[in-house]
Amino acid sequence: MFNKSLLAVVALVLAPLGANAQALVDASDVDIIAALVQDEGYRAVIGTDGVGDPMITSSANGYDFDIYFYGCTDGENCRDVQFSVTFDMEDGMSLTRAQDFNLEKRWAKVYLDEDSDPVLEMDANLYGGVSATNFEDTLDWWVILMNDFIDYIDF
Repeated sequence: MFNKSLLAVVALVLAPLGANAQALVDASDVDIIAALVQDEGYRAVIGTDGVGDPMITSSANGYDFDIYFYGCTDGENCRDVQFSVTFDMEDGMSLTRAQDFNLEKRWAKVYLDEDSDPVLEMDANLYGGVSATNFEDTLDWWVILMNDFIDYIDF
């Protein structure tokens, strides 16, 4: 009798966990990441970067950006992603202006490429998995920061 009561209590305690459980998302499956990007209303074109790792090309508010996959083994089983966009500016950007943005904002960073064009990037560690809600929030933050940067450079 005691064992049945104990099992009933354990079942009642654990029941909410099963109802709220959400499958974890990681960077090992580019198709799942692409589907989440599309679910948020953005296009997601799957491709391969220069070293053979997967990547996704997308856009928000008329600006293209890429999602690169890192920590991959032979183009598979990746561990994390990086959101990235480069802005081709006629006169480039000063290092001081890039550093000022980096001081003001969390999450994303700006550096200058060989033509002094700004590159905005944001890394996301997906190793071990995150909830779909967490990834969608990360994508939302990326779009917010990208828009903030566009306003910052008056592009």
